[in-house]
Amino acid sequence: MSDITERLFFALDLHHNGVNQSSFRQLCQLKHDLQCDGRTVPERNLHITLAFLGSVTAEQKQTLINSTGELTSIPAFSVSYSQLTYRKRNKIIWLDSENLPSPLLTLAAELKQLAIETGLKQEERPYRPHITLKKQVRHPPLSLPEPPDLNFDFRHFGLYISEAIQTPHGSGVRYRCLQQWPLSQPDKESK
Repeated sequence: MSDITERLFFALDLHHNGVNQSSFRQLCQLKHDLQCDGRTVPERNLHITLAFLGSVTAEQKQTLINSTGELTSIPAFSVSYSQLTYRKRNKIIWLDSENLPSPLLTLAAELKQLAIETGLKQEERPYRPHITLKKQVRHPPLSLPEPPDLNFDFRHFGLYISEAIQTPHGSGVRYRCLQQWPLSQPDKESK
């Protein structure tokens, strides 16, 4: 048995879905407009975490993949983000949402339960789906720009790996999707 682990998480991708292109462009501009210290999250890494899994063995990963395929049918959903917040405790700036759709909360809860059943420790605090724009912000910004209403539609979710990479500015991470699962689409004839 191998002791090798991978750093994994379940997430919603913000930029590979064609219907979200306009909101994604606005999100990237908002991120660019943040005038403060800290490390800006690369565009390719912008996402909404559903469940952070941490260090996962190959056996646990396979169990998660098999179990996720058996999830109950969760419908596709949309989320609107419009609140930019500095979180002093975490030293991050993130985009938050006031109105969370029940399918999003159900999906996150079911994935968290799968992680627990697979032997992966999960946080006990309530789930808060946010979009991190900047990390390691040591000094609170004097002001934050007024964000536009950004609407994202989600038709699938995925299992992602966090991989260490070298960048022109030193070391960093890249998030890569290992597998995706579809969310159920409404039956057009039942409208």
